[in-house]
Amino acid sequence: MRPQWLSNPFVPRPAKLRPPAVRLRHAASASPVRDAQTGFIHHALGCPLEYKRVWFGNAGRDANNENSDIGLIFESEEYITTGATLEIHIPLRGEMEQFRGKVVLVRQSGDCWEVGVWFPCRIDASRMRIVEQICHIEAYLQQKKYVDGPYNLNRDRIAAEWIHRHAATVPTI
Repeated sequence: MRPQWLSNPFVPRPAKLRPPAVRLRHAASASPVRDAQTGFIHHALGCPLEYKRVWFGNAGRDANNENSDIGLIFESEEYITTGATLEIHIPLRGEMEQFRGKVVLVRQSGDCWEVGVWFPCRIDASRMRIVEQICHIEAYLQQKKYVDGPYNLNRDRIAAEWIHRHAATVPTI
């Protein structure tokens, strides 16, 4: 049986999901957060993300909002054309965070595509920045749990460690 998202274009598609321990590809860069080439934030590997194409309406929430200079890169198994408007859903602590943005970057990376989405609405961009920091902290916690074992972890200490090491590399608005 085919997944529902393959036959219906209006059902959210899952982005490529890899366990956080596979993060070695970005380990050579200065930060696992910022894309060195574009400055966009990489979605944390191991954290779920779904997207669907929006056929009507614009990418921003409100035309009166100030523009932002921030975006998100995630991996997809399918090619998405630049200029497409996407609605992105990120489950976080029991709630679904939703963003709308425009695809501005598509580049092949091995067996998948890296899709860069720009958020023209400053409010969405600011919220996405915070959500992505939480996703990266959760992925870092999972890595530590895998390496150090689940009994040696203090969530607050791990979060503070991630903030100390990587928070300065998160792009600002």
